[in-house]
Amino acid sequence: MRALAIIAGLVAVVASAGTIEDGIPDARYRQYGETFAAYTCRLVGKSHEGKTQIGTCTIIAPHWALTAAHVVADMATCEVVTAAARHPVDQTFKPREYTGGHGIADIALVHVAKPFELACYPPLTDGSERVGDVCTAVGYGVTGRLSSGFTTSDNMIRAGTQRLASTENCVWICRIERHGSPLPFCIAPGDSGGPLWARASDGRTVLVGVNSYTAKVGKSPVRSMVGEESGHTRVALYLDWIREVAGKLDEPCILAACRR
Repeated sequence: MRALAIIAGLVAVVASAGTIEDGIPDARYRQYGETFAAYTCRLVGKSHEGKTQIGTCTIIAPHWALTAAHVVADMATCEVVTAAARHPVDQTFKPREYTGGHGIADIALVHVAKPFELACYPPLTDGSERVGDVCTAVGYGVTGRLSSGFTTSDNMIRAGTQRLASTENCVWICRIERHGSPLPFCIAPGDSGGPLWARASDGRTVLVGVNSYTAKVGKSPVRSMVGEESGHTRVALYLDWIREVAGKLDEPCILAACRR
């Protein structure tokens, strides 16, 4: 088994709207992305040096959004940007085992004082997703074609499909390949922290992963192309941590994963 982030020869980059299949119109990816736009949002912040940093997050409760730990690790301030408003983040939480970078415990919760007030909130996984299942990744920004890699940032939401290929420690691995799923897609820079969706055993669409990185075995650059792979932190492994943080601070617990 590979040890993520330390394997020799594994070149990785943090992962916005991703690369798309050459023969499929971009409008299909943008239209599909809009179905997730109510709760897939930009996370915009400033580093301690004053530089603008952008990631993606998923609203999961009135005061909570889920993202990647490496997205918020160097942010001095940040806010969740929805279509209706900007919500300043007043607290961020990362697992104790997160030590930096991506791949290992790369998940974080952000809390906002002003509630999001969505009509409904997406459910978290129950852990029933399996290798071979079709999944959907969503994000904004850098895009391009699977044959040539990412080239352009237009800040438009896109979504596309992959298959869960394997697990490596706390990460779902999806191989980037053509014809492997209905709407082939790969996350690209700027998409870190965004959602990976799949079907639970009861047929619901649930949040199974948090976009962490794109990688390949060999030399850089990584371009989110065919032949590479993407890594997504497995939400199922962090349900207890999510309940511990969000349930304790936002009583009564309003997370889908808290309702049994």
